[in-house]
Amino acid sequence: MENNEVSDCLKKKHQIKFESYGVRIGVESNSERFLKRLADHLPSVIPNVSVTNNNLDAEHVFLVNVGSDGFFELYKDGEKITSGDSEENFFNFSCSKLRLTIAEFAKAKVFLHAGVIGWNGKAIIFPARSFQGKSTLVAKLVQKGAVYYSDEYAVLDEKGFVYPFPKTLSLRGIVDKYKQTEFTAESFGGKIGTEPLAVGMILITEYELGAEWKPEVLSAGKAILEIVPHTIPIRNKPKFSLQVLNKIVNRAIIAKSKRGEAEKFVDLLLEFYETKVI
Repeated sequence: MENNEVSDCLKKKHQIKFESYGVRIGVESNSERFLKRLADHLPSVIPNVSVTNNNLDAEHVFLVNVGSDGFFELYKDGEKITSGDSEENFFNFSCSKLRLTIAEFAKAKVFLHAGVIGWNGKAIIFPARSFQGKSTLVAKLVQKGAVYYSDEYAVLDEKGFVYPFPKTLSLRGIVDKYKQTEFTAESFGGKIGTEPLAVGMILITEYELGAEWKPEVLSAGKAILEIVPHTIPIRNKPKFSLQVLNKIVNRAIIAKSKRGEAEKFVDLLLEFYETKVI
C-alpha cells in the first residue's frame, strides 16, 4: 500500500488509543470490527492498559488496513511491518508488536524478553529468544505451584524489582509448532502475581534434545553479557538499563545451562534454586 493508499484508508478510519507503562499508542483502521476485537482483548493481551480519550496524543501510531479480499496489512508510524491473509496470525502478531513498542519505550522500567515466575517470595527470570520454550517452562512451573508473572517480558524498576506482566500464556505445539494457543494461568491451576518481587535467580537456558542439566553460576560481568541481548530498551536507554541490570546481577544468582524437556526439568530447577537462594 503506497502513501496515497494509506491516506485513503485513513479517510475512513476508526481508532482506539490506549496507554501502558506510560507509553501512548494509537491504532487506526478501516475495519471497525477488527478494532472492536482488539479493544475487547486489550486487558488480556496488554497488561497494565488503560484506554484513553481521543484528545490524548499518541506517541506511536499503528495502522491496520483490511482489504476487501480479506488481506491484512500492518503499518507503524507509516512504515509497513507485515501483511497476511490469516486474521488469527495477523491479530497475534499485531498484539506482539504493540507489546514490543511498550517494552522499548516504557517509562522508568526496563523490559527483558523473558519468562517470570514467583517462588517462595522471590522471582525466577528466564531470558530467552522466541521459540526457546519460555512459555512451556513457565506453564509447567505454574502447574507446580509457582506464581505466574509473565511468559514474555520481565518488567524491572530502578531498584531491580520485577513486576507482573500477566498476559495470557502463548503456547505453541497444541495445534502445530508455530501456531499460538492462548491460556490463562488459572487454567493451569495457577495464581497471578500482584506485587513486585526481588529477583532470586536469573537462569540463562534453552531447550536442547537430550541436554544434561549442568548449571554454571556466572560472575556479575559474564551475567551482564548474557542478559544484555534480551534487554529491550538497551539501545534507547543504555545507561538506565545497565544500572538496573547491575543491581540485579549483584544480588541474585545468575546461572546458565542447556535443559531437556520442561516436564522433567522443573523439579531439577526448583531443587537447584532452593539450595542456592535462601
